[in-house]
Amino acid sequence: MKQDAQGGLSTSGADRVTESYPPRPVISVVIATHRRPDRIARLLHSLASQSIPADDFEVIVIDDCSGDNTGDVLASLAAELPYRLHPLRTVSNRGPGPARNLGWRAASAPFVAFTDDDCVPDRGWLVAGLDALRGDAALGLVQGQTVPEDLDAMSDDRWMHSPHFTDPTPYFETCNIFYRRAALEQGGGFGEDYNWWGGWYCEDTYAAWRAIDAGWSRGFTSDAVVTHDVSRRDVSWWINKSLVLCNEVAVARKHPGFREEAFWRPWAPRRWDAAFVAGTIGLGVSLKWRPAALLALPYMWLRHPSPRQPHFLRCCVETVAVDSARTAGLLYGSIRQRILVI
Repeated sequence: MKQDAQGGLSTSGADRVTESYPPRPVISVVIATHRRPDRIARLLHSLASQSIPADDFEVIVIDDCSGDNTGDVLASLAAELPYRLHPLRTVSNRGPGPARNLGWRAASAPFVAFTDDDCVPDRGWLVAGLDALRGDAALGLVQGQTVPEDLDAMSDDRWMHSPHFTDPTPYFETCNIFYRRAALEQGGGFGEDYNWWGGWYCEDTYAAWRAIDAGWSRGFTSDAVVTHDVSRRDVSWWINKSLVLCNEVAVARKHPGFREEAFWRPWAPRRWDAAFVAGTIGLGVSLKWRPAALLALPYMWLRHPSPRQPHFLRCCVETVAVDSARTAGLLYGSIRQRILVI
């Protein structure tokens, strides 16, 4: 071995040594997790059965400062799973946006798939997402189909939570989405400052619309299927989720295309948001003029719980509390963003 003209090392003849490098993965899977060691273990085991060869993908899991045994679980799985697992850890819990940005920036593949720790992808998930992105060089992102593990449970209880998408959505939820890395780089990735009241929301919506506004097209494939857990969230969770709707207003102001696609009207995300405000005003005016109370009827019609709902009367009160928080979040966002959304 000898030094070349630029001062580096070169090999020739008998000095040349054949070196072996692992193949570069075709796609990277990025997952942010926080205090769910059992669920992340289930997801990682399920990825071992993907129809794509194990050498063709890597998985990057970001432990968002869980403070439990998540790190130990990931370290143990990294030694036994057939694909390359790269555990990372944040120094503080700042939410899924910063964690996912850390993950995709550490990825080595030209395509990046995202899912969540409460999901289980079908065996052909990665292949379906790759086929869709490779089929059109202008595609920057592709959504997949997300189905609840128990659809009946969703219909019987208002406070059950699970995404259910069989068609494209303007929110671009990260439980099942594929990106061309170049689109993430050009758009800038996930939002990191859309938080208020201790919650995060729309960081994934922000990432997608930044890429779209940068000129990338979007797609959807029903062949990339993810099954999402169904869980009952307490009312305080729903109230917190409603308060951070101020983040949705921020996305709407910065990305008019999102506002056009996602909102019922430019000034109201949902019909019942407008109906709640009208009903509240009507009840206030009815103290002086009783017929104004009729303005509350559209809201009562739109948001009355199912008779099968457990604790029907309590659910009625809880629904009003949640929708009050929605209005508060939207109004707070309107003030901050200087646009009217109710």
